[in-house]
Amino acid sequence: MAKITQSDLKYSDYSWTAVPGDDPKKTKEDADRFSRKEGYEVLSLLNSLKTKEGNELSLHVLQVCEWMIHEHLPSNVQGRGKVTSWIGGNYPELSTKYPF
Repeated sequence: MAKITQSDLKYSDYSWTAVPGDDPKKTKEDADRFSRKEGYEVLSLLNSLKTKEGNELSLHVLQVCEWMIHEHLPSNVQGRGKVTSWIGGNYPELSTKYPF
């Protein structure tokens, strides 16, 4: 299947500059924090998503997940694990409303 890249993202309002104390190469170690505004973190999270069987997701599914994060992720859902769980729990309903 596909890996999503910066050019595949539907939104262009992400920051691509690491904030002080934030290293874009350490997204795996930064497991408790997730910023929906930082492009490299969104890409890393999207590319880490898999099916329940452990298979990679299609580019379209990853773009739906990006839209969900950008438009619907509640501000109180923080941390990569919680965001991933939220996507899994809300994908069936929200994916039917995907506008792109």
